[in-house]
Amino acid sequence: MNAIKRNTNFLRFTAGPVKYFKVIGICLQPPETLSIKFARFLTVLTTLLLFVHQIAFLVTPGRTFIELSAAVGLLNYTTVGAGKILFLILNRHLLLKSYTQLQVIYPSEAVERHYKLDRYLLIYKRVEILLYNFFKYILIVYLVSPIVQSFYDLWSNGAYSYRMPTIIWYPVPLEESLLEYVVYLIFESYTSFSLGTIILSADLCLFSSVSQLMLHLDLLAQRILELQPAEQGSMNDLKAIIEYHQRILTLAQDVNSIFAPSIVFSLASSSFILCFSAYQLLEDVSFIFALKVLLLLGYEMKQVVITCYYGDKLMDSSANLFNVVYAHDWTDGTPAYKRLVLIMLIRTYRPIALNVAGIADVSLITLKQVLSTSYQIFAVLKTA
Repeated sequence: MNAIKRNTNFLRFTAGPVKYFKVIGICLQPPETLSIKFARFLTVLTTLLLFVHQIAFLVTPGRTFIELSAAVGLLNYTTVGAGKILFLILNRHLLLKSYTQLQVIYPSEAVERHYKLDRYLLIYKRVEILLYNFFKYILIVYLVSPIVQSFYDLWSNGAYSYRMPTIIWYPVPLEESLLEYVVYLIFESYTSFSLGTIILSADLCLFSSVSQLMLHLDLLAQRILELQPAEQGSMNDLKAIIEYHQRILTLAQDVNSIFAPSIVFSLASSSFILCFSAYQLLEDVSFIFALKVLLLLGYEMKQVVITCYYGDKLMDSSANLFNVVYAHDWTDGTPAYKRLVLIMLIRTYRPIALNVAGIADVSLITLKQVLSTSYQIFAVLKTA
């Protein structure tokens, strides 16, 4: 019964990532079935095929600059999805290990209530709802609007316009082969859905993991403040806290190993997607086209903003642990207790952070750098 209570909110933290991961063929709850393996194969194959078709479009002579800028924006979106699924598949065993460890150490319902830790779940669920709604509406606009517009053209002009969700190369013009049109429409619709699911599931899993790391750091800080160094048994309590902190450090390293490549793809491509999307809006475009570009722009912005926000908050939570260790009444403890405090201070001196390939830490400063780079590229395109 206690185990069920302990895991209730953990399941709420992970329900979204677990569900969406299954769609793209990643299993966090063994055993891995044949359908999961097939979904993984299909996701990788269709993503690779879409990427090749988009590259072929870009290298085909005779494209206008506007066509190329729109195609590059969508290619970046594909590249992000392809990068995320590649590294998620390569790290799926580490991902499963991290999921299991987070489940094991998740506090009981009574502890969570006593230390008021449920706020981390509430914030995460709001983020999950926001990301899901973005995912849902951008798919509706990108997948449904081309078909609606094509039928509208048929009704108003008497000619079906063969519009498609993405911009890619086709072996022959679509209007010359109904079979090719239907096949490519299904292919592009499925792959766009898969790419959106990849990005959604990877982001949710990252934010869920970071939220739980912050929850554990908060719990550690409150337990340190409750220590009474002068009382008997305080040494054992501090040792237990140090062991707990070591598990958090290990989990943080695992999270960075799993998601660092994904974060690199997101941040690197976001600058290009933001500037190319903004550049397209400078032209005389239709309302539907502008809506699609604005949705893609917002989709990228929320991804960068939320990632940088969580990175910043994780660093704050970790830095606060150092301050709490120093601030509690450690001077009342024995020499052995003080030595343990010194060890804890050394271990908490460098904050836990989301890493970009081990080079830089992700924070709100990173957001400023991404936006600055986007503006610089946009300025170059505008003057070209």
